[in-house]
Amino acid sequence: MIRPRLERYRKYFLNHFDNYVLAAEFDLKKNLVVYATPYQDFDEIVIEICEGLVDTVDFSDHVLLYLYPFGSNKYIKIAINPTN
Repeated sequence: MIRPRLERYRKYFLNHFDNYVLAAEFDLKKNLVVYATPYQDFDEIVIEICEGLVDTVDFSDHVLLYLYPFGSNKYIKIAINPTN
């Protein structure tokens, strides 16, 4: 996936999920890392993001999303057409 497409996903998370997301960045492996806000229930955030991905992601893309609850080192990994 080329960088502009990755940036499109990052901006989508920041704009579309602004009530649920504090930050969205890429790690060195080009995985999208998203940090959830502490002001919403984490389970609700996961549901909203998973439902919102259907309208956003091109399923020919290979996207790994790591969603961290606020203040936690634990995460939920969401994979769309993973390559391995």
